[in-house]
Amino acid sequence: MRTMRTITAVAQETVGGSGLDWQTLLATVVYAVLGVALLMLFAWVVNTVFRLDLRRELIEDQNTGLGVAFAGTAVAIALIIAATVVG
Repeated sequence: MRTMRTITAVAQETVGGSGLDWQTLLATVVYAVLGVALLMLFAWVVNTVFRLDLRRELIEDQNTGLGVAFAGTAVAIALIIAATVVG
């Protein structure tokens, strides 16, 4: 509920202006690149720790279970990164 109040407050603040300046845009781009880099690092760590070849498992062997597990974990990591960036 607190998040909704924060979003509402931010939305009301930016009604008068666009709220988008070069610093905000630059910070968004930097955090987006950082998030992608961290997700790539995560994929590398999964390959190394579990001694998997994700490409072979997902594309050649069409391992749907591993694909769903990897996607779920990637979404969870992305949510953690997003929460870190926001607050």
